[in-house]
Amino acid sequence: MFGIDGFEPWMGVDGKYEASLPRVMVLGDLSLDAPLTDRECILRKIGGAPDLIFTNFEQAVLGMRHWQDDFRPQVRAFWERTAFYNYNPVRMASEARAPLTLWTRSDPRHARLLSDMLRHAKPTHVIVWGEANWQALAVADAAWEAEPPICCREVDEPCRGVTLDGHRSRFTRVSHPSAGFAYERWSGLLRSFLARAA
Repeated sequence: MFGIDGFEPWMGVDGKYEASLPRVMVLGDLSLDAPLTDRECILRKIGGAPDLIFTNFEQAVLGMRHWQDDFRPQVRAFWERTAFYNYNPVRMASEARAPLTLWTRSDPRHARLLSDMLRHAKPTHVIVWGEANWQALAVADAAWEAEPPICCREVDEPCRGVTLDGHRSRFTRVSHPSAGFAYERWSGLLRSFLARAA
């Protein structure tokens, strides 16, 4: 898809993504042990497969903890109406476990793919996983537009926007949701971000 072998983003189910507001896209930053596409990865999550990285993120974006009674149905509902793909899909299969270098992250095909995905999916809000992704993030054919930071209590996080073909998408970032990801920090910030009008 989009000219990259094995690229299969997750685009929600049954038109729920297209009907959602806000329309959320998540840009992941994963190194998977198994050769799963982004779509297969989310289908496993919807099926209940445990994963610390996804669970950390899901708790923050939903504003609830994994032990709460309604958590699993809320996770499923979130992914049914959310798009997801890993920002850096251009790499050799043999490099799947190798750390991403700045050179790899800055591959111009990533900027072209993000531009194509924004045109195709038209998200209102994009959540970027990880500082390294945020620093390398680029969109072909468009320039970043300044946005006020996302504020929650005494913490601010950056926000920026981009407009392609008349559609504006707003971006923010979270720490990579691996070990050490702080629910208390990111939950309020993500809820503030998603509450902003597109």
